[in-house]
Amino acid sequence: MKTKLLFTAVALFTVFALTAQEAKYELKSAIIKKTMEMFGQKMESIQYFDDYGKVEAVHLAMEMQGTKMNLRTISKGEVVTVLNLDNKTGNKVTLPEKPINFLNLTQEVIDRYKVKELGNETIAGKSCKKYSAEVSQMGQEVSATYWIWKGISLKTISSTNNMSMTEEATEIQENVAVDAANFAIPDDFNITEM
Repeated sequence: MKTKLLFTAVALFTVFALTAQEAKYELKSAIIKKTMEMFGQKMESIQYFDDYGKVEAVHLAMEMQGTKMNLRTISKGEVVTVLNLDNKTGNKVTLPEKPINFLNLTQEVIDRYKVKELGNETIAGKSCKKYSAEVSQMGQEVSATYWIWKGISLKTISSTNNMSMTEEATEIQENVAVDAANFAIPDDFNITEM
């Protein structure tokens, strides 16, 4: 049960940083290593994107109650799939609305998500604009603070229903070749539509 809750929480929290749309980032591609803390556990993740963020994936290696898990979240358009690479299962969800595109902050987006600019801070050696926002996604209200560089969240602190997650970039490889296999859903996986 706790594993399923974790699986759902990972999907919920990573959705805000991942969902692809047109020209989401100023970089064509990147590989970004991050540290993540959720449920009091520290984890390592790697974010991959290509084509200015139109396709994205995050690989997360973690340990839960002595069991190691490898998860990958893949975003293409409004469809997000969370794969459990160890047992070849996954959950797929079509988001009812697009997450915030920080390259295109219209007044409508600012009002809808209560976006506030909070100044500048440096994360992983990059000067970021800091924002707060309130997002409703998959029936949950999420309060989040983002540190944005070239449209990319290099740090995110988000919380909902007494759960919180902190994610922060530690290494950024800009405009590198990204293996397309990172964005593929293997044919032999059992995928459940949510």
